Amino acid sequence: MKAWIVLLGAAGLLLAGQVGAAETTKLTAYERSQGWRLLFDGQSLSDWRGYRQNKVPASWQVVDGSLAGSGGIALVTAEDFKDFEIVFDWKVGTGGRAEVFYRAVEDAAAPDESGPVMQLAGEGAVMGGNGGLTAPWREITLQPDVWYRAKITVFGYQVEHWINGDRVLSYLIDSPDWRAAIAGSRYKAYKDYGLLHSGRIVLEGKDVLFRNIKIRAL
Repeated sequence: MKAWIVLLGAAGLLLAGQVGAAETTKLTAYERSQGWRLLFDGQSLSDWRGYRQNKVPASWQVVDGSLAGSGGIALVTAEDFKDFEIVFDWKVGTGGRAEVFYRAVEDAAAPDESGPVMQLAGEGAVMGGNGGLTAPWREITLQPDVWYRAKITVFGYQVEHWINGDRVLSYLIDSPDWRAAIAGSRYKAYKDYGLLHSGRIVLEGKDVLFRNIKIRAL
């Protein structure tokens, strides 16, 4: 990371909005024993800020315990993650879009220039896809205003995408198939795309809700 990134103070950021109506998400004792931690508890955004910013953008609000995105600047974790498993619930309204990037760095102008993606919804998006580099094992038809549960597992260069408990995509970064797919895609314009061993998790979208965001190191 370059030195221009401003470090947040010790005080966590709370989003403006309907925080008072939100219920706090809590981990079970078993989840804690397995190494899980919350990245969003339904109220506080102390673990997040705007991409290449030092504050939470106004386009992200807490609404009834969910994190609501209305477009614009993406939301990025305040710390890097290397090998991990992340689980979250999400839904979009009609015409909404949503993506989650991982191992992204803010030296790049946009998160899709460095971090691999899990597509969720949007024009041309394939639910659970990785931007067209790997064909998902099955197609899921998006239903607007319906909650889905997603999971991303990243260990070394091995990546898995899960939707509602089903593994829908698996790929190996820097494999021959990966390199061939990159060479035939728009990502070839970005040096070392996807090859970083750690980076930020980034949420991006419009008319999207996220909740129950949990992560653990592997």
